[in-house]
Amino acid sequence: MSVQRSVDEPILAGAVVLSRVFDAPRELVFEAWTKAEHFSRWFGPHGAEVLSLVIEPRPGGVIRFAHRFEDGATIHLKGTFSEVVQDQRLVFTIGFVDEHGRPGGHPMLPDWPLDGLIESTVRLEDAGHGTRVSVVQRVLPLEAASHAAVKQHQLLAREGWTQTLDRLDEHLATRRGREERKG
Repeated sequence: MSVQRSVDEPILAGAVVLSRVFDAPRELVFEAWTKAEHFSRWFGPHGAEVLSLVIEPRPGGVIRFAHRFEDGATIHLKGTFSEVVQDQRLVFTIGFVDEHGRPGGHPMLPDWPLDGLIESTVRLEDAGHGTRVSVVQRVLPLEAASHAAVKQHQLLAREGWTQTLDRLDEHLATRRGREERKG
């Protein structure tokens, strides 16, 4: 596997920061983040299945999905893209909702602040023959960073993003294999 990791970066100002280099061109990596048929195959930690995905990668566009876990637990999320720069950058904010899309708390963290939203910034850069993907996740409003449930979430998010990027690498390897067989 040709993935370089730097997952030991500190949590800065309430943010979770991760970066990896993938053996794939930026165009393919961007497609994996923005096309439903790809995003649904890898986005989430190990054991999470993406359900009911709606993804409209444009400023103001919706992102809505649920994660169903092996134990049957389901988490519903809904948000919007605030920035989309082709093959370079995505910024989206999501919040926890119920199965009908109404705002709610984090089902695993009952003390989660109801106004708490998760903002993710994804940056793609050329790195040799591959693509460096940097993810910065923070909880908004910024005052929420000191909340106990948010601090607990940061620890879970770090591991969740690590596993999610593992799954992205597996998905990209599968895609590259298909393209090489076609060519």
